[in-house]
Amino acid sequence: MGPFEKAQMFKRVVEMGSMVSVARAMDVSPSAVSKRLAELESSLGVQLLKRSTRSLSVTEAGEHFYQEVRQINSQWQALLDETVTLGASPAGTLTIAAPAPVLSRVLVPMLAGFKAKYPEINLILQSVNYDELPLRTADISLARQIEGFDSGTLVGVPLCSYHNSLFASPEYIANHGMPDTLAQLQQHLCLCYGKESKPYLWQFASGESVEVTGALVSDNTEVIVEAALQGAGIAYIPQMIVQRELDSGRLIPIMAQAVSRHYAMWGYYQKLSYLPVKVRAFIDFFRQCWQ
Repeated sequence: MGPFEKAQMFKRVVEMGSMVSVARAMDVSPSAVSKRLAELESSLGVQLLKRSTRSLSVTEAGEHFYQEVRQINSQWQALLDETVTLGASPAGTLTIAAPAPVLSRVLVPMLAGFKAKYPEINLILQSVNYDELPLRTADISLARQIEGFDSGTLVGVPLCSYHNSLFASPEYIANHGMPDTLAQLQQHLCLCYGKESKPYLWQFASGESVEVTGALVSDNTEVIVEAALQGAGIAYIPQMIVQRELDSGRLIPIMAQAVSRHYAMWGYYQKLSYLPVKVRAFIDFFRQCWQ
């Protein structure tokens, strides 16, 4: 058994939690699994697992090695998928990592069209906090452009631009009136994205800004949207996040000229000697949907 196969065995032990389980799955003896892992540790010169009679835990070096092996597996599978699909339609499993609002409100509306065009691509959508992106184990990660991003293993490409705008429900406007100027926002109920009860500065592309006090503050985008739908106040969020509510008339734009500076949605993927067809297909489709 070579180093690659031993590394795969180690990965399975970490994921299954015991050597006995891996031995059973591979139809070998637990002592054979233990021997191969000992050989792997000896060749690496580090301890990967802490063993006791009752438990098995991963060392710091073991955790690092496990993550790297997972990454190699992802690249290996991408290579297999790419080779199989050369000259054919894109196929295989595509793992996309993004913050929850992007998954549910940007990607989900695309799915029917994407699956109709690429029926042989199976999607896995992973919800990941913004500060954990890009996710190295995903085929592509979506996030607002990461300032100062520099990686020798990942590539970032722009997918679309967007900006924040003001939105409220028709019921809110009927009850509180339509603001005509930015200054009037200070007299309105505002829904602020954040974690603290404090004045928030809403800045606009025109160079103007207004300080608002949140009638409701949340770091959950879905809470902000639902509160706006319930007539609780005015939200300052990207239009692409609330496109469904705008199409249905449940939310309406407020002062259409009051928009933020432009932001960019980027896709981050592994730097390989080739770009997998399934990733290229997704990038092109995303750009067509949200150009």
